[in-house]
Amino acid sequence: MNTNFKNKILTGAMLLSALFMGASCDDSIEGLKVTPETPFADKTMYEVIVNDTELSDFVDVINACGAECADSLFNHSRVYTLWAPLNGSFDKEALIAKAENGGRDAVFNTFVKAHIANFLKPASRDLDEDNMVLLLNEKMARFEGDYKSGYSFAGCAIEQSNIRVMNGILHKIANPAEYKYNAWEYLNVAEGIDSVAKYLYSFNEYKFNEGQSVKGPIVDGVQTYLDSIFDFNNKWLTVWGGIGNLNAEDSLYTVYFPTDNVWEEQLALADSYFKYDRTAKTPLKMDSTYRDSLRNYYPRLNVIKYLTYSQKEQRFVKSPDSVMPAYRGGRRPQFLKTDLEECVVSTKELSNGTFHIINKFPFAPTDLWHDTIFVEGENTNMLTNQSIGIIASMKTAYKNQINKDSAFIGAEVSGGAYYQFGDENTKSAVVAEYAIPNMLSAKYKLAIILVPRNITNSDIKEDELLDVVLRITVSQNLKQLMRVNNVKVDPTRVDTVFLADTKGDVILDIPNCEYYNTGNKDDYSTKVEISTVRGSKRDMSLRLDKIMFIPVSDEE
Repeated sequence: MNTNFKNKILTGAMLLSALFMGASCDDSIEGLKVTPETPFADKTMYEVIVNDTELSDFVDVINACGAECADSLFNHSRVYTLWAPLNGSFDKEALIAKAENGGRDAVFNTFVKAHIANFLKPASRDLDEDNMVLLLNEKMARFEGDYKSGYSFAGCAIEQSNIRVMNGILHKIANPAEYKYNAWEYLNVAEGIDSVAKYLYSFNEYKFNEGQSVKGPIVDGVQTYLDSIFDFNNKWLTVWGGIGNLNAEDSLYTVYFPTDNVWEEQLALADSYFKYDRTAKTPLKMDSTYRDSLRNYYPRLNVIKYLTYSQKEQRFVKSPDSVMPAYRGGRRPQFLKTDLEECVVSTKELSNGTFHIINKFPFAPTDLWHDTIFVEGENTNMLTNQSIGIIASMKTAYKNQINKDSAFIGAEVSGGAYYQFGDENTKSAVVAEYAIPNMLSAKYKLAIILVPRNITNSDIKEDELLDVVLRITVSQNLKQLMRVNNVKVDPTRVDTVFLADTKGDVILDIPNCEYYNTGNKDDYSTKVEISTVRGSKRDMSLRLDKIMFIPVSDEE
């Protein structure tokens, strides 16, 4: 330990003496009067504790962390307060062994820094229970009490207080302060959840911050640092696309993390929905390597995203029985608390909330990733082909808005609009083809919603409406998955048609995942082609409200 730094802390010591001299004028501040007999006025904190036989255990732990750790604490021109635990009040040998076996940083942060704060914190006057101090490890601890009944730090009784040293104040406490993990820290030490912890921690990034680091001597032409500061980042520690600021001490979270077995089971299930076609040649930018990275990422995102809950976010929840996840990046569902709590097998109160371990998963695929996929008829960004007969394009294809006085207003017409192909004069078959974005390798029911010809013209009588008959084809990568002929549509109402194949099966099994989130129709090979079928006294035009792929669970 380098103790040759008294000149550096002279300014701090003068400030401390001035504070004590000011305090000595107030007789109500007992124990802080500076007199010529003050024993440690010319000694640094480290010089005092290293020669104190009651604190040798604490000093041994500091030294086990390495000289650079001790230097980073004590070799600074600052004043601070130390609450040092007395000998015999903690397992010194266990801490030293941990420090010497790769756990030095953990011991330094969770034990040593847990007893030190910047600035002067004297035990004087009445300190109420809301008196909190910020420690060097960025945790908050309660420092409370009064002169008559005594003081405590983090619930530990102070045996001897207000020992003045050259650069701070020393208090001796009966027991060490308990280190309270935050949710992010506890994730890495909790037993039985190594799999999810390993995955999330693999995204940790540390960038050296030269401006905040304390420079040491130049050795062999290379700048050394007494205290190296690194900026930490992890992309999961955000609410936008992540799981929340779980490492923030000023936030409150309730988290539910699965055991290793549950994690692996859910990943295997999610992975089965994200089977990307590695042999696909288009689009070129999404090659096999890119698809592999998506298959690795999306299952894990979808398993994790609804496992954390911010106390702050619950103000948006109307029902006291429900909670809203911290994750933002799509729809924000609400879940019943009881559905989450019945999965809990252990609970730990933390510095920034509550940590639950769950031994079964509270969500179904339809809660997490197996969503309804739909394309509006008027969404021409997904319209890949349209024609009448052999004509490649049509002037009679356009968006139609329902009139405000329409009898169908309020009916199940999405957004009050639809897309019309052809008109009452159209005699040839109409063809409309749409790309379907973000399909999973999963089971769906396919529904087509169409609107009647008189939806914008109530003067057309029902007996004047002609039959509408369609042929609908579903394909992926140019391979036909389903073709249904002679689909009859009710021409008198907004009609939702659920498609069944020739065997009467309404379930469509999509082989390959195309979950890209680009919004570019050229990136998606899953297509739905709708064409009107010619016949006598038939309406050959098409009025499409929406195409829907409705998720089917494995139980159906």
